[in-house]
Amino acid sequence: MLTPQIRVDEVTELIAILRNSQKPNIVVEGRDDVIIYRELVNRFGILDIDFHASGGREKLFKLYKRRSEFAQVPVAFIADQDMWLFSGIEHGYEDVIWTSGYSIENDLYSDAELERLLNENETAEHQQILDSISTWFAFAVEEYLAGNSPVLDLHCDEIVPPGKTELDADFCTRQGFYIPDPDRVQQIRSAYQLLLRGKQLFQLLVRFLSRPVHGFEKASLNDYALYNFALRMPGSHPLLDRLMEEVKRKIAAHKPTP
Repeated sequence: MLTPQIRVDEVTELIAILRNSQKPNIVVEGRDDVIIYRELVNRFGILDIDFHASGGREKLFKLYKRRSEFAQVPVAFIADQDMWLFSGIEHGYEDVIWTSGYSIENDLYSDAELERLLNENETAEHQQILDSISTWFAFAVEEYLAGNSPVLDLHCDEIVPPGKTELDADFCTRQGFYIPDPDRVQQIRSAYQLLLRGKQLFQLLVRFLSRPVHGFEKASLNDYALYNFALRMPGSHPLLDRLMEEVKRKIAAHKPTP
């Protein structure tokens, strides 16, 4: 049976829950992930399993490093690659199941092919905005690889304001933006569905799909609603299916520690 999201303030609390569990478990990062993974677990028919949000990436890593404390219980850890997509996964997390793209939102976005809902004029505008966001994100990646801490948790409207297709000049000034290496821009732009931040990709689609021509209720359409819509799009979902298959393999291969 799928349990509700468990909100924990301390890693030790979740360790106690896992230690006493009588079922296999999935641990993911945070609230946004829960929306997607809960639906995946339901769709795969994995019912006899407990599901937990760790409260964030760092808490998930701390929990993972203490997994010997609940080694008798099968637990699958799933995490977003985030900027490790560009720098490489750090040593010591070999048993974590990683998203194919920057985040679970990227894997969902790539699978769902929601951009086919845009009309021809919107597609052209959408692509122009993606050019601009890719340029900004290439700058952020270069900053990260240089050992700096670029601001990433930004709404797409801050980067390219509604009604515009170019980077906002004031935003660029605040961020200390500079023109990044064209090869880095091309790398990101050519595989933007997986390499750009997934949250911003969904936010940008909300901007377009909120227009009356698409028939969505504007007041209720947000990125969370679009996640659920994407999960129900017909067709295959190879990236999401891979995650669930890896979860099943991880649980099946578990050998309890005496």
